[in-house]
Amino acid sequence: MNRNKTIPNKNTVIDLNDLLKKLIFHWPLYIILLALAIVGSFIYLKYARPRYMSTAKLYLKDEKKGGEEADLLKSLSLFNNGKNIENEMEVLKSPILIGKVIRDNRFNVRYFKKGPFRDEELYDNNPLNLHFLSDSSNTGNYTFDVKPDNGLLTVKWMNPKNDTSALFHVHSGEPFFVNKDRFSITFSPLHQEESHGNYSIQVDSIEQLAYKKIDDIGTALVNRDATVVLVTYEDRIAARTAHFLNALLDTYNEYTLDDKNRVALKTIRFLNVRIDSLKDELGYLEKQEEQFKVQRGITDIEESSKLALEQVKEADIRLNDANMQLSVFDQVEEYINDPGTNYPFAPVLGNVDQALTGMINRYEELLKEKRRLSLSLQPGSMILQNLDAQITDTKNTIRNYISGYKRNAGVAQNRMQEKVNQIQAKIANIPAYEREYINIKRQQGVKENLYLHLLKKKEEAAVSYASNVTDNKVLAPAFVPAKPESPKKMLVFVSFIFGGLVLGTIYIYIKYFLNTRVLSKEEIEQTFHAPLMAEIYQDEEGAKELSLKNRSVLLEQIFNLRTNLRFLLNEHTSSTTIMLTSGISGEGKTFITSRLGNSLTVNNKKVLLMELDLRKPKLSRTLGLDNHVGFTNYVVENKTIDEIIKVVPGADNLFLISSGPIPPNPVELIEGNRMKTLLDTLKQRFDYILMDTAPVGIVSDAKSLSTYVDCTLFVVRYNYTLKSKLASMAESIKDDHFRKKGVVFNGIEQDSFYPYYYYDHYSYSYSENRQPVRWWTALLNKMRKRLV
Repeated sequence: MNRNKTIPNKNTVIDLNDLLKKLIFHWPLYIILLALAIVGSFIYLKYARPRYMSTAKLYLKDEKKGGEEADLLKSLSLFNNGKNIENEMEVLKSPILIGKVIRDNRFNVRYFKKGPFRDEELYDNNPLNLHFLSDSSNTGNYTFDVKPDNGLLTVKWMNPKNDTSALFHVHSGEPFFVNKDRFSITFSPLHQEESHGNYSIQVDSIEQLAYKKIDDIGTALVNRDATVVLVTYEDRIAARTAHFLNALLDTYNEYTLDDKNRVALKTIRFLNVRIDSLKDELGYLEKQEEQFKVQRGITDIEESSKLALEQVKEADIRLNDANMQLSVFDQVEEYINDPGTNYPFAPVLGNVDQALTGMINRYEELLKEKRRLSLSLQPGSMILQNLDAQITDTKNTIRNYISGYKRNAGVAQNRMQEKVNQIQAKIANIPAYEREYINIKRQQGVKENLYLHLLKKKEEAAVSYASNVTDNKVLAPAFVPAKPESPKKMLVFVSFIFGGLVLGTIYIYIKYFLNTRVLSKEEIEQTFHAPLMAEIYQDEEGAKELSLKNRSVLLEQIFNLRTNLRFLLNEHTSSTTIMLTSGISGEGKTFITSRLGNSLTVNNKKVLLMELDLRKPKLSRTLGLDNHVGFTNYVVENKTIDEIIKVVPGADNLFLISSGPIPPNPVELIEGNRMKTLLDTLKQRFDYILMDTAPVGIVSDAKSLSTYVDCTLFVVRYNYTLKSKLASMAESIKDDHFRKKGVVFNGIEQDSFYPYYYYDHYSYSYSENRQPVRWWTALLNKMRKRLV
């Protein structure tokens, strides 16, 4: 009972020691796999396209991390801008910035030289050059196959996007059209061998390529407390990795500086327009004053007129200041309502109200931050939504502030206007020509003061523009990498070797542990409740002849079966009847029958072999006899026993009863009375009777004969008998149909795993005439069998 309970555990649990022995036994397989892995790794490294990686370090000044050094020009700037390191790292990978790098440096144009196995990309030493003679910003997804021939270029244009193509011939440098795009190709071979061959030019879409390049760019902080960013880029061409990365950093610095300068430039443009306008007005007033003096002959004005003039001038200045403030507030309000028109003019605004200037600066910073983040974030991002809310709140605050200020400025403007009217009433008493002169001087003074004020603000804006410098510093520029990032030779070799070992182990596991055929005697013992009588190895030389003189390995194993059979039948004293059967056809029961019968003739024992596999008789043919007359003739045609008994040639005391013609009803013949009579007679004349019957797993002939036999041997063949058939055969013989039972494990390959590690393997032969086998031939044979 205990043994039956442990059987499932043996089938489900893998014995690691057993697995290790199997792996060691199949060392030729691992040698071949290792050789193939090494060859495969060399081939892979030869044809695999390497990827190079270049690195650069970029310092970003982050005001949130509190750098204490103060730059002199930076301190003069009127436009402060905080910087978020994480956002700047995203800006470095933005498609807009990458697209500008690709467009400015033509990284979307690649050149290839066609080869028999793969195309080789050309970068530095390139005999071809594609020129864009029209707008190239939207040009992409073109392929040009170029074949030079004595200065004439055969160009085949293809567009994989819409599957169109065209073929034309042009000279080097000659323009040609592809749809609406205009190109030219120059061909200047550097060497003689480059003047012939096929080339290819790939033009990628800048927009699509920019999004692809994002995955090749990496950004990371050197450490948590630093503001130094490590930027990496991977590419198939070593030189292009450094060129692209340096171009990306230069473009980023230009972008950040341009973003700072945009406000100052618009302020300067506004001031220039106003100054030019005031200059013209001042020139007109000066000319008007000159004409007035010439016409009226006036050289000076009375002192009383001067006092009135100064008073009205001061009042006009204040009134103009109020009007200018209201004008500036109108422009700011217009900008707040439509920020896409123009920037607010902070230098001018700063003279109006410092509180409003701070609000506008805050509003500008929020707009800049939104524009930066929109380069790398999706429109629905929570960060952008929060920024939009802050921008809206700031705009509402500015509107409310301006509305209140305009109300107060309106009251002050009305009061100042009343004061001007009073002074003008006093001036009315002055003679007309003096009054006219005062009006001219008054306008001239107001315009002059405003002109000087705007000139001052222009200088301040110019200083601010000059003080805008980039906070970024390239600490370590990108260099051309000397070794590829991938594939790494050592890693490729290790991977291929490891893969080969894994494949070999999987093969061995499938071969032995997932094999559906019987490979060991343990599997037989776990299935059958019958002793294992013998293990018969394959021996080509011993199977050639039926002789007891050539003491081969096969013959020794047959004698071992004979000995074990005598122990199984030790209580039996009379003539012995032995039946041999199997689960399916082809397991070697006929072969075992002939060899066992021959071994039983020792000591002058008379042995009879009966060919009772009436459906597929093979025993007669195995012994070199015909089966025209045999058992069927005895039962049906009443042939005598002597007429059906044949002497087996080459063997003493060994006889055969053939099957005879194949009958339509084999079971009826076997179960008839003639069969019983035949066996009773034969037992009186022979010491052993061996019956070669049909497979018990297919037909019932063996069960019908079981009542006549003393012992039944079931033949199981190595790596042939299915485990399912073995189990069904064991199930079918559980009853008491068969008296004494035994199992013969047949056809074990001598150079297989199990004879070496489970059985007593013979390594010698009794044959004196055996030809010597060369050591390399034996080794190759063993390797071949172990691989199979």
